[in-house]
This record gives sequence, structure tokens and C-alpha cells, in this order.
Amino acid sequence: MHHSTSETGDSTRPDRPVSASHSTSRSSGSIRWPHWTLWRAIGGCLVAFGCVILIYAGIGGAAVYQGLQQRAALTRQEAEAHYQRGLQHLQDGTYELAIAELEHTLRLDPTHRQARDALREAKTFVMAQPTPTSATLNEALTSLLKEAEELAQQQRWAEAAERASQLRDLDPGFQSQRVSELLFQTNAQLGWQLLGQGQVAEAKQAFERAMRERPDDPELSRQVDLAALYLLARSAWDSNWPQAINYLEQLYTLAPEYLDVRVLLAQAYENYGDALGAQSAWCVAETQYMQAAMLQSNASIQRKHANASWRCANPTPTAPAAGASDSAMQLPGAPTDTTSTAKARSPSKSQLSGTILFSRFDEENKRWQILALDLAERTTRVVLTDGSQPAASKDGRLIAYHSERGDSIGIHVFDLSTGQDTRATSYGEDIAPDWAPDSTRFVFPSQRSGDRKWVVYIGWADGRGEAVALVDGRTPAWSPDGSRIIYQGSDPQGNNPGLYLIPAGGGPTGRITDHESDRSPAWSPDGNRIAFMSSRSGRWKLHLVDLTSGSVQALTTSESNDGLPVWSPDGKHLAFVSDREGAWGIYVMPADGGEAIRVADWGARGQDWLLERIAWAP
Repeated sequence: MHHSTSETGDSTRPDRPVSASHSTSRSSGSIRWPHWTLWRAIGGCLVAFGCVILIYAGIGGAAVYQGLQQRAALTRQEAEAHYQRGLQHLQDGTYELAIAELEHTLRLDPTHRQARDALREAKTFVMAQPTPTSATLNEALTSLLKEAEELAQQQRWAEAAERASQLRDLDPGFQSQRVSELLFQTNAQLGWQLLGQGQVAEAKQAFERAMRERPDDPELSRQVDLAALYLLARSAWDSNWPQAINYLEQLYTLAPEYLDVRVLLAQAYENYGDALGAQSAWCVAETQYMQAAMLQSNASIQRKHANASWRCANPTPTAPAAGASDSAMQLPGAPTDTTSTAKARSPSKSQLSGTILFSRFDEENKRWQILALDLAERTTRVVLTDGSQPAASKDGRLIAYHSERGDSIGIHVFDLSTGQDTRATSYGEDIAPDWAPDSTRFVFPSQRSGDRKWVVYIGWADGRGEAVALVDGRTPAWSPDGSRIIYQGSDPQGNNPGLYLIPAGGGPTGRITDHESDRSPAWSPDGNRIAFMSSRSGRWKLHLVDLTSGSVQALTTSESNDGLPVWSPDGKHLAFVSDREGAWGIYVMPADGGEAIRVADWGARGQDWLLERIAWAP
């Protein structure tokens, strides 16, 4: 269209005569283009289109060329390393090893003239040797293996691993089992050594090299996962604080003593709070400072938290400066104590019915147990052993749980009526199942995938079908009508964390809450409300979201941790876990808020409590 407009303008210039017929056509409102003008317009468009194609082709060609150049540089670098090894073997008189290294050099870089000359020299020396070539090579390989094992005994792991790798490169069939064991041990020990020195990326690479020899080693697999989370957090540092915090929270939950994760998580909370404060998002910043203070409290964090609290409660231009001391501010008071008014709404023990299922570690017998608390009778019995994270089917007949047996990992299904136990999945990473209303399927999160991401799967109660991946996320729960699943997740780019809804058969997702710590959702029996836990106010608290209005309200306000909510079958009460009395226990409260009563001891708990769950059966 640009060329057509240009031609129209040209036809009215004084130096270009216009015929009478042309003038007449203009006055009538239509323009008749001469053939030569039309062809010029078409030709101009084709030329412009061709230029665009050439530009894109040039950009693509440049990218491909740059990639090829980088690959060629790496190949030359590898060839040079083998060439230097060949020269060293030539100097040491191990001519067969020198030949192997130099031939490998030329395979990588056929233009390497020095390698070709050195290879000719090595072959000349070999021809002068009285022993056969194969015997010489075998002797040299044996010598190299001995050297590698001696270096391993001296705990010179990097050198020992390099020698073992050379052996594998020179002759993959030589003492294959012995060399494989050597490669595993040296690389694993090198990984631990590097990790102790804080070289996480290098340690991860060493662990991965060791796992090539033993892909199923559980401890090294765990170390690779932990290192990956650490490196992902570091890569998001400064550029995406919610993402960095998400990775560090996962790492801290799995391994709270891992390197400096506690310090890093506290710093990330503080830095995110600073960034939010710069945007005047003081109420959200207050939560971040509170999280930081829980991990690593100091005077600076306390001042920032006090300042953010004041600004959140008093959003006026007269708020004190960021560096003001605590004594210089009139801070808002503590939350109002609603104990006296809540007592009228506290649950009566006689009103409670059904069975609460929970797991607890038996210190005497050193094994996990799943217990059933009869609320009406106030009696507790052991349902099964070597299990945790129980979930009850809608009719209360089946219990899905995470197996704690080393020889039968995964999720199991126990039939209370027959005593039959079925292994439904076979990955130790499969945890925290939640039943579909049809009692034939369950949903669960797992890190079983190769990239170690949390993924929500759907499994089968009879264990006869493979679990199906649904969406990236954690802590899923199936809706009472079977149509939807709610889970802790983010958008496809890893941003905007919170609770999300997805159709049970897959499809587009919808965000329900907007805080990265929102997790462990539980559906009300009517499917209209979701109870969940969140640390948005500092410590873990229970919250409730109405799916119709989207409004969120806090249900608990104690200074302790409250979490893992479940609904009573009639929808009138919520059960949850808490350390509010100085020890972990299971509590019950009215679903719309009120005083909670303690109904069971939950035993000693550590960081793993976030991965647990309880259930309320009819």
C-alpha cells in the first residue's frame, strides 16, 4: 500500500503530463492506473518483501554461524587437551597411550599438524619395540588403572577421576566393571569435596558424572536435586525475588542445613521486602520482613519490619522514615484477642463425629504409623504401619497413603473392609494423595520427572495404569463434584504464584489466590469454599477463599503455626495441625472461625510437617 500511495502522488507532479481522460477519471472519484505504474508498484512490493526475507535470513544465518563457531572452538579446545596428553605419554614412553590420544585428537581436528607429526613419531617408536602392540597397550592401560586407584587412595579425587575417564576414552572395554566403579567413587567423592567448598555447579556436574555409572543412586539423585534448586535460586537472584524465594523455600523444606540456604532465604525475604517497599507495597513487604526475622533476626530487620508495619497500618504521607527506630514510632497494637467472643462458637466435643486419620512416628518401635481418632468415642487406634500422609475416600473405606517401606516405595491403597493393601505407584517421590469422588483415582504431586520439577499426577487406585501428568504444581486437591483440581502453582512462565484451578481432564488454568506461600488447599463438601494455609501474615495460618466472590479471610490469628486444614464431612468444622501449645497437636474449630480445641497429640515434628497431611472420614 505504501508504494501505491507514492505512485498516486507522482501522477500529479507538474513535470508529468496528465491526459484528459486521466483528469476526467480523477474528477469522477476513480483512478485508472497506467499499466507501467501498476507493474512498478508490484515490483516495488516484491523488492521490499525480498529485502525483509534477506534480512531475516541474514540474522538467522549469523546466529547459526555463531553457534557453529562456538562449537568448533569447543572441539578445538578438546582436541588440544588430548594432544597435550598424547605428548605427555610420548615423553613418558607409553607410546600406545600416546597413539590413542593423538588419533583421538585428529578425529576431533583433522587439521592439527603437530598431532599428525607426533603420531608419526609415536608409531615409529612402537615399531621399534620388541613386544606386540596389543600387549603394550594392555600394559599401559593396566599402569594407568593402577595410577588412578593410587590417586583415589590418596583422596586426590579430581586427578583420579580424570585418569579413570582417560581409561574409558582409550578403551571402553578394558576392565569395564572395575573402571565403572572407580568412576562412580571418584566423581561422587569429588562432588562432596566441591560441595564442601561451596562450588555447587561443579559439585552437581561431578554427581551427575557419578550417576552415569549408577543412575538409580538415591542419595546422589537427591544431591543433584538440591544443587539444582540452589543454582536456580542463584540465577533468579536480583532479577526475580518471588522465584528465588520459591526455589529457596523448596530447598529449605527438603534440607534446612544445606550450605547457606537459611541465610540466603532470609536475605531473599529481606531484599524482596526492600523492593516492595520501594513500590509502597508496605503490607506485602511487612510479610517478607517477618519471614526474614523468623530465620535470621537482627536490629536492621526488626527496624524494617516495624517501619513496614507502621506504613501498612498508616498509609499517610507523614509516616516515619525507613531508618526510624522503634521508639520513634507509634506502632499498631497486636491483633484483638477474640477468645472471649469465640468461646460461644467453639465446637462442643459432643457435636463432633467421624474419624480423623493422621500419621505419627512411633519412637519405641522406630516406624511410622497411621492412626484413626474416633471423635465420638475419643479413642485412637493404629490402622496400619509403615505409612504416612493418609487420605480417606469419600465413603471412608479406602486409605491412600505414602509408603515408608524401603522395599515398597510409592503410594499405596489400603482397604479397611478387607485389609488388602495395593501398591498404586512405584516412585518414592510420589506423596500426599487426595481422592477423586469416584474412589477409583487419586491426585498427587511428585518430583519423579527427570528435571525434578513438582508435577501434579493422576493415579489409579488398583495400580494397573500408569499415572498421568496433569500440570506443574504441588499440594493438589480434587473437587467434591470431580470436575476440577486445585493446586499450588504458577503461570507457565513460573510467575504469579498462588492457588490455581484446572479441569480434572486438563485444560486452561485459573488463578484463585495471589500469594506464593498459599498451599495445602481443601474443598468444602459443597465445593463453594477452599480452606488453605499461608504464611502471608508471617507465620503459617489458616485462610478461607470464597470461590463465588473471590474474597479471602484469615481463620486463625495465634502466634503459632497452623496448617494442613481438612473439612468435616458435614462442612461445619475444620481440623488442622498446630504447635500453639508448645507441642504439635491436632485441633478442631468451627468452619467460619472461632475457638479451636485440641483433639490429639501429633508427636514431634520438624521441617517435614509441610509435606504431611491429615484426613477426616465419615
